[in-house]
Amino acid sequence: MLLTAPGLVAIEGYIYLLAVMAAANLMPPLPAEATIPFAAALFDQHALRVPLAIAASAAGLVLGTLPLYFFGRVVGEARLKRFLVGPGRWLLIKPSDIDRSGGLFRRYGDAMIVVGRLIPGMRSMISVPAGLHRMPFGRFLVSTAVGSTLWASVLIGVGHGLSHALHGVTSLRVGLVLLGAMIVLYLIRLRALLKADRRQN
Repeated sequence: MLLTAPGLVAIEGYIYLLAVMAAANLMPPLPAEATIPFAAALFDQHALRVPLAIAASAAGLVLGTLPLYFFGRVVGEARLKRFLVGPGRWLLIKPSDIDRSGGLFRRYGDAMIVVGRLIPGMRSMISVPAGLHRMPFGRFLVSTAVGSTLWASVLIGVGHGLSHALHGVTSLRVGLVLLGAMIVLYLIRLRALLKADRRQN
C-alpha cells in the first residue's frame, strides 16, 4: 500500500491536468494560460514528471478540440452562424470570427491547425472550420496532436518553473485569482454584448 500510494496520487494529478486542459480548449472564453498556476500547484502536490505532464496536457487539449470539430462538421456554416447570433452568444464568437478562421484554414490547411494551437483566440476556433470544410479526421487529429503538444510543452514548462518560485498553495491561489478575473472580464464583455443587442432591437 505504501508503495502504490504515491503512484496513485501522481495519476490523480495527471487526470486533473488532462481534464483542466480539455475544458480550457473546449470553452473559448476560458484562456488556457489561466491553467499555468494550477499546473504549478499540481507539480507541488502530486509530484508530476514533466514528460508525462506534457503528454496528459496534450491529450486534454486534443480531446477538447474534438467536439468543436464534429460540431462544425455536423452543423454546417449557415446554421453555426445563426447559432452564434442567437443562443450561442455566450461564447462571444462572432460570425466574422468564423469567416476569418475559415479563410486562414483554406489558405494554409494543415499548417494552420498546428500553428493555430499556439495563437490565443484561434486555439479553439480553428477546429470549427476544419470540421466545416470536412478535413479528414486522421489529418485533423495528427495536426492537432502536434500543435497541442507544442502548446502543452510551453504551459507545462512555465508551470513547472512557477512551482519552484511559488509554494503549491500560493500558486493555486494565484490560479484562482486569475480564473476569477477571467470570469469577471467575460461577464463584462457578455453584458456589453447583450446591451448592444437591446439597443439594436
